[in-house]
Amino acid sequence: MSERGNKTLRFFDKYAGIPFLYVLGKLKRRGKRLLKDDIKTIGILKTAGIGDTVLLSGIIRDIKDEIKDSEITIFSGENNFEMAEIIGDFYNVKVVKLPVKNPAKAVKRIKDFRFDVFIDFGQWSRLEAFLTFSAKARMKIGFNTSGQYRHFIYDVSIPHRSDVHEIDNYRSLLEVIGITGKNQPELPVELSQKKKVVVVHMFPGGVKSYLKEWPFEYWIKVIDYITERGYRVLLTGGKSDRERAIELKKKCQHGELIEVGAGELSLKDVIKRLSESILLITVNTGIMHIASAIGLNMIALHGPTSIKRWGPLNKNAISIQSPLSCSPCLNLGFEYGCNENKCMRAIGPEYVISLLDNLLNSWK
Repeated sequence: MSERGNKTLRFFDKYAGIPFLYVLGKLKRRGKRLLKDDIKTIGILKTAGIGDTVLLSGIIRDIKDEIKDSEITIFSGENNFEMAEIIGDFYNVKVVKLPVKNPAKAVKRIKDFRFDVFIDFGQWSRLEAFLTFSAKARMKIGFNTSGQYRHFIYDVSIPHRSDVHEIDNYRSLLEVIGITGKNQPELPVELSQKKKVVVVHMFPGGVKSYLKEWPFEYWIKVIDYITERGYRVLLTGGKSDRERAIELKKKCQHGELIEVGAGELSLKDVIKRLSESILLITVNTGIMHIASAIGLNMIALHGPTSIKRWGPLNKNAISIQSPLSCSPCLNLGFEYGCNENKCMRAIGPEYVISLLDNLLNSWK
């Protein structure tokens, strides 16, 4: 059972976490407020979310720019560890995997370290706040997110805003220590010859991920349009997505031009293949943020998710928001307004194809 979306963890997080953190907050001895000139060692906590972790690459660059000799440690969960490792290798940052499904072991691992500042980039999870409470640090910073009641244990808590992009929320945590964030997320890529390949990522992650899916019949129309023009298609996704990707390939007209990479490619492999491709078509998920961080041309489909809150940040991305008046409905990732993905179905394949017509012609 994966950490992200684990129903047992979510149950205890919601019903036991709030009173537990409130009591801990009352007992906590407040730390000293520090600014960047007083800081050398920094702990960063983000236990889930590949896309969220990609955004942290810009934050780490901001810290490195302002605190030249800083020593940064990222604490991740299993879900986002591979992405955290890629960032850690690129920015010379230590990465520690936490056994999130065993909070006692996770606490013990965090307690092996001591920091000047510990920053929790979690938006709603009480578990992340509890892990932050357990850290040995002179100052602890995190979000005061409306309705989540997780802010009691921080020395400084910053309002988490629903009207800005998430990277701007992240930057607000850095402002506490006197750093003004400005860097965009960036991932390492080797310069390579572009191939006549379009990457298609159909599978979103997170709670009730099916509500962020685009219908199979829409994907088939778009993929057939691409392959009829002689372009190859790479289908990406996780191990659990592989059978569905194979099923979709069988229903397309030119299966010989379609490669199923879902379940077989590591994140490093995906980054390499994206860097060699001319375009990504994707739903709102971690791969979208990876492609944005390497500057890839992109069409990103948003139904319940907001372009303003969670959209790609690269200038050559085309983001499509569902035309339904109830879209978007998500802020933190679980506040769906319904149990149907009407908003995704309202994004017609004909519109995506019209965009492709111009894009593919411009790259000939």
